[in-house]
Amino acid sequence: MAFIFNKILVFVIIAVSTATSSPLNDSCTISSYDSVSSVVSSCWSIVMESFTVPGGQQLTMNLMTGATVTVKGTITFEHNEWTGPLVQIYGSRITFQNAGGVFDGQGASYWDGKGGSGSTKPKFFRIKTTGGSTFNDIVLKNCPVQCVSISSASDTTLKGWTLDVSAGDKGGGHNTDGFDLSSSHGITIENAVVKNQDDCVAINQGYNYYFRNMTCSGGHGLSLSVGLNKNSGDVNTVRNVTFTDCVVKDSMNGIHIKTHKDGGDGAITDVTYNNIQLSGIVNYGINIQENYANGGSSGDPVGNVPITNLQLSSVTGTMSGGKKSMAVYILCGTNGCSNWNWWDVSITHAKKTNSCNFTPNGFTC
Repeated sequence: MAFIFNKILVFVIIAVSTATSSPLNDSCTISSYDSVSSVVSSCWSIVMESFTVPGGQQLTMNLMTGATVTVKGTITFEHNEWTGPLVQIYGSRITFQNAGGVFDGQGASYWDGKGGSGSTKPKFFRIKTTGGSTFNDIVLKNCPVQCVSISSASDTTLKGWTLDVSAGDKGGGHNTDGFDLSSSHGITIENAVVKNQDDCVAINQGYNYYFRNMTCSGGHGLSLSVGLNKNSGDVNTVRNVTFTDCVVKDSMNGIHIKTHKDGGDGAITDVTYNNIQLSGIVNYGINIQENYANGGSSGDPVGNVPITNLQLSSVTGTMSGGKKSMAVYILCGTNGCSNWNWWDVSITHAKKTNSCNFTPNGFTC
């Protein structure tokens, strides 16, 4: 009887092991859009070879917990006027890594110089991961509009990304934000290169964000844009954000914090910019304004989203020297700004003198 029991036990163990192990490598390779769903639903180790996603379709990867994806090929997306996103990634504790692959959004087929106000264009790559997920060395090219949207995500790290929309400099690229963040927390982005025509980083909502060793060029700098929602509270709140050891060059702005006067109440608290190097900045080295509405500056500032505990240290560099260039611009609404501490903030070669209606501690406007 014991012998029979042991044989049954061994059979059960083998059966369970076989059922829970990853399928063979060849069944875990994605080489066509039609195979995505079946592979993602059954494999823990996935290789993405080259293939094309049909126009108007989304590359959706709702990955198994702990899955690993390796991008080896070029994934392209046929043209179609829709809102996207072209890619959407879900999962917990996943590893998404590059091994020579590229995601190409075919932006030139959409760019018209009008961004979101022209023809309908799809956002590119949306991340909704949790649980210590990592994305390493991913390359995106030619985003039609916003490149990476991190939304409803947590405890996720992006390292070594390249977002290259440089072809849009002369090709009509517009609103090609690098990394947009909202409704998330515990996000780290480091060692990333962004070449685009809008914000390198744009934070709308969330907390515990950390950015290190970003290199941004061609766009609008390291930005917060808060107060977009007509409701009040957490939907318009950003807290505990750090940018450190970053370079912004040949861009319209270096640092840009804007609050939307036509939105609900909210708050920006505990934001730090440390060791930020600027060069070739066209408009503002540092632009902090509480009068944003309808896509631009709009009259008197409003303090509906007060900015508290804004720390700047070692923010240095040069403007382009153009006639519009101003090193520091601060426009605060009533009770809109408090407890700002700045050290070693020095930006040269501006044509216009600084303009400030609020003066941070440690800084002379």
